Amino acid sequence: MDDFPPVSLAVSRLRDRMRLAAICCCALFVPRWNHAAESWGGSLAVTSDYLVRGISRSNQGAAAQADLHVATDTGLIGGVFASSVKLSEGDHRNAELSGFIGYAWQASSAWRAKVVASYYGYVWNDAGSQYNYAELGFEAAFDDWLDVGLVYSPDAPRYVFGDGLYGVAAKTAEVTARTPWSHRVAATVGVGYSHLGGADGAGGGGYAYWSAGGVLDLAPWSVSLAYVNTNAEAATLFYSAAAHNRWTATVIWRF
Repeated sequence: MDDFPPVSLAVSRLRDRMRLAAICCCALFVPRWNHAAESWGGSLAVTSDYLVRGISRSNQGAAAQADLHVATDTGLIGGVFASSVKLSEGDHRNAELSGFIGYAWQASSAWRAKVVASYYGYVWNDAGSQYNYAELGFEAAFDDWLDVGLVYSPDAPRYVFGDGLYGVAAKTAEVTARTPWSHRVAATVGVGYSHLGGADGAGGGGYAYWSAGGVLDLAPWSVSLAYVNTNAEAATLFYSAAAHNRWTATVIWRF
């Protein structure tokens, strides 16, 4: 991964527009935030493999993570997240830093929803800001056991072997479900599909990913174990970072 061509002008302009939109949203939300009651929280975690949509961001190794978030009674939400990462075998271990702002609401007695704008930065990565990207996500949850999510990114990082790193449009849809708690234990299952745009002659493509596992609730601690897999197309797009019959364990302390 020696050559890192710049992202296209169109993608760069779209990224700038999303940043401008985020600034405008902040300016709109700040007056409401000043008059809202706040609820703060956070967590510290260790995971055996930092997987996002079936793709490892820690080169199949362990990662340490932390987050801090706030919610107001008006529905405004925001937060920051940090994780150790190793985005390719040739990189040194560095950090992913991200922040988000959004709005959450109760659609009915059973349905909750939220929309979130996020930005991810890799300030100490060998490729610099080439890995940085933005996302816009929507999530709906039914009765605390079913979650449906949609995510769009205008500049998701995609590495093309022998060519370099590009920012491409990416769209994702996923569904996760959890069984009722029984003696502090619940089972989880999830499935998703992600599509990435083409880059400089390399065609776009999509891949499916799925997981199954369980969670042990020992509040404020939780321990989870999950089996994660992807189809063959994931390896075509992400090479060895794509999960293949992989098990991952995570320990979280929430405060």
